[in-house]
Amino acid sequence: KGEGTMKLKDKKIRILAYESYTNNNGFTVEKWNVIHEGKLWAYYRQLSGKEFFAAATVNAEENVLFTVNYRTDIETDMIVEYAGEYYQITRIDDHEGYKTDIDLYCKTNPEQHPNITEE
Repeated sequence: KGEGTMKLKDKKIRILAYESYTNNNGFTVEKWNVIHEGKLWAYYRQLSGKEFFAAATVNAEENVLFTVNYRTDIETDMIVEYAGEYYQITRIDDHEGYKTDIDLYCKTNPEQHPNITEE
């Protein structure tokens, strides 16, 4: 499986950004908002033990990878929602800026049950 292989984006995910602001009544509102319309098509796989080990030396336990079409509005303080689970984005790889796909390396975040505002 070389880098040239096409990754089938057949899973639907949502990317959420955390927002904190003061509303008109002076209360702080904290919520997760979806940063795009609808859902994004993504390729999804669990990282292998070898990749997992390599990631552990660099970062927190990255254990899943999502690949989505290239976009510039995703950051590492956001989370991915997939199949009812939430994943913290730990690293973003834009393939040397080729602007085709981006890989989102994530770790599961079982404690995270964000309060999501449905638009």
